[in-house]
Amino acid sequence: MQIASKISIFGGQMRSLKLSILCLIAAMAATPTVAATEAPPKATAHANSCMSLNAFSLETAADVPGRVVDASVVTGGATPDDLRISYKKRGHSQGAPTPMMEVFPEHCRVEGYMTPNIKFIMLLPPAEKWNGRFMMAACEGWCGYIYEATLMPGLNRGYAVITNDGGHYSDPPFDGVWAYNNVDVRIDFAHRANHVTAQAGKAMIKEFYGRPAKYSYIAGFSKGGNAGLLTATHYPEDFDGVFAKAPVPYYQWKNAAHFPWLAKAVYPKDDTAIMDSSKLPLINSSVIAACDTLDGLKDGIIDDPRVCKWDPVKIVCKPGQDETKCLTMPQVEALRKVYAPALDDKGKVIFPWGTDRGSEIDWPAALVPDSPEPAYVLDGARTGLKYMVFREAKGPDFDWRTFDYEAELAGVEEMGKIMDAAGTDYNAFKARGGKMIVVHGWADALVSAAMTIDWFEKMRADMGGKEATNSFAQLYVVPGMVHGSGGTGPYEYDALTALEKWVEEGVQPEQLIMWDEASETPRRSRPIYPYPTLSKYSGKGDINSASSYKPSAK
Repeated sequence: MQIASKISIFGGQMRSLKLSILCLIAAMAATPTVAATEAPPKATAHANSCMSLNAFSLETAADVPGRVVDASVVTGGATPDDLRISYKKRGHSQGAPTPMMEVFPEHCRVEGYMTPNIKFIMLLPPAEKWNGRFMMAACEGWCGYIYEATLMPGLNRGYAVITNDGGHYSDPPFDGVWAYNNVDVRIDFAHRANHVTAQAGKAMIKEFYGRPAKYSYIAGFSKGGNAGLLTATHYPEDFDGVFAKAPVPYYQWKNAAHFPWLAKAVYPKDDTAIMDSSKLPLINSSVIAACDTLDGLKDGIIDDPRVCKWDPVKIVCKPGQDETKCLTMPQVEALRKVYAPALDDKGKVIFPWGTDRGSEIDWPAALVPDSPEPAYVLDGARTGLKYMVFREAKGPDFDWRTFDYEAELAGVEEMGKIMDAAGTDYNAFKARGGKMIVVHGWADALVSAAMTIDWFEKMRADMGGKEATNSFAQLYVVPGMVHGSGGTGPYEYDALTALEKWVEEGVQPEQLIMWDEASETPRRSRPIYPYPTLSKYSGKGDINSASSYKPSAK
């Protein structure tokens, strides 16, 4: 399997997420003229309902006042090729498979804000196409922008959908300047923005359709997955179902400890990287060759990278060898740090989850640069420690490389109480019938699935054990799947339908079926079972077919 043939939201085709997001935002802003057409002059019930939202007051609709700035009809039209791809990828990260949408769905597009500075966009399908449900598409990264493409998987299914910018404006994906000495805006970013936006969205649905949504869901990945966990613990009445992919439960320590650790490994002295993405195929091939068969099957997928002990010294350069085809010793040492837990200056573990072996497909732009721009971990480290980690920010003159973790522990933990989704009390959410599906890939370069497993095991213990927890929450750990979209293993799946059936019909999922896109050869499928049950080859049949696998305790 060629590493270049796979695409990740944080690598591959999206080589600079910052540039891609800005282009997509510009394209989405042009949606009424590019991807669709103006509403026809003749008024329709849909158009009338949409235009009436311009006069709808949000001042008492939520815990804080808000306002509709503009409501207008967008009619169906041809979807530009780049947006079709983007919409499909959002389906991967939301557990809602989305086709290459040839036609942009007709809808009412509403822009507005909630106090103090939470901007939102909501899309409402015509009444005859509405499925009676509401979905929040939670923002990701460090938010700070409205990524309208996140609304498309829900809209395509007939949902009334809403998203917000997390309560601030910033330069994606990891710009932390906005957080400077502003705790309230960080609370909005952590969880309050989604709460008040959900309240406003429900009010607009009732006004627009004349009846409330029957069921409400929140879906997102990375920070968006983290938002789902926080919502369920802080505002258990907001949503009936939560889908969270790669949810970063220990968000504060990820930013305070792991990003700086990775940045120092890849950028050991200054802003010059010790390696770029050109060596990743070499590294990934060696890792797969060493660890692929540890699970008993040669399929190009590492089922559990925790058992893979590959050492990058295996491909260190021999005397006289072309350095483009091997690793220098400084690069070997850098990689050893990338795979290892983060340590402070005294050698104490401050973040126990290293980057998983086999995730190298997901490294371009995220961990190592693949363009003149620095990798995301560098921006995350320097702006995070300067502006986001502490109540009183260190500020622009702070040298992030000199950070003393032992001396600053109390300050890190203080803001962790706001930012982390490490809570394990889901009793209120469970009591009202809430259901949650969490998915995490073992080839995630930015957030190890081991972190999510740690949180889930603690939550399961506090919620009464395996059976008591599985009655409302399930974790699926997927071999070969990356942070956003893509992977070395099958990465398409329909968790949203499973979540709907669980919430609305009481049908508890027994498995998720993963499959490859139609263009993949061979086109593989595989069942994934609720953690800790594993998916094992039965020993008979096609290894690329889900029917050849069975659940196993080991």
